[in-house]
Amino acid sequence: MTFYSPSDSTFPRLYQEEVQIVFSAIDCVLNGEKAIYCSSELTTGLKLYEAMKNKGVTSRAALEEKLGKEWVKLNIFGVNEKSANSFAQSVRHTLSDKTMVITPAPFSAPGWSQPEYLAFWETLIRTRIKAAWFNRNWQYSNGCTFEFAVAQDAGIPTFDRNGDVLDRQTAIESVRTAVERLSSEGFDTSKLGENLERLQPVRVPTG
Repeated sequence: MTFYSPSDSTFPRLYQEEVQIVFSAIDCVLNGEKAIYCSSELTTGLKLYEAMKNKGVTSRAALEEKLGKEWVKLNIFGVNEKSANSFAQSVRHTLSDKTMVITPAPFSAPGWSQPEYLAFWETLIRTRIKAAWFNRNWQYSNGCTFEFAVAQDAGIPTFDRNGDVLDRQTAIESVRTAVERLSSEGFDTSKLGENLERLQPVRVPTG
């Protein structure tokens, strides 16, 4: 039995207003502390590229046209979501303290564009995260590589799935190798390339 039932009220809001609502809910849980962020491939990544390669296509849209959007949702995002949640749980179990762990997998904001999702996670990482861990094959994911670039820019420690330090140079080499492999197979790696560029050291003009 519940005392109140959810209403069917409509609340038209600006994107920034929705973001503030979500952050206020997160802050209820964190209560002034900072969490560990667990980054995993979700909508893009190696599993998606392998599925496209197996079906002889080079885009998500073409894969959805061939197999259907529901198949892609279940067999790409659905599988990745389970892996991401499992990864976050494993990280939580390795911690000796009571640090909270955040995984992006369950979060859904209907109507948000991919850049709006990325802007949200960027703000979260910069303001409420003290360390970021990266699941296997993270270097093939547009989202993961972006999150790694954000963490590095914000001076937040980064670790691989085993808890070993994942430094900038190692990450650059991993992403570059992923870009070369995917490019040779005919895939669009422009987003990975953008994130790779974000990881390059800033060159200070001389003379």
